[in-house]
Amino acid sequence: MAKAKKQEELKNIVSIDGSEYKFDDLADEAKLAINHVAQLEGEMNALRMKLVQLEAARSVFMGQLKESLPE
Repeated sequence: MAKAKKQEELKNIVSIDGSEYKFDDLADEAKLAINHVAQLEGEMNALRMKLVQLEAARSVFMGQLKESLPE
């Protein structure tokens, strides 16, 4: 039980510029900003993944194009 509590406490720690803060101790404005940053980071990661997928698809189609051109 103590281990689960310790893990829960670690999840509630926010590290910003090398300093650690307890999320629950922060002002509502700071909590909101943290949530926005976390959501934006998730969206940025999704966009990075989408870009990799698009680049791979483009590579496939470029290969098909090159194969279909007359020599």
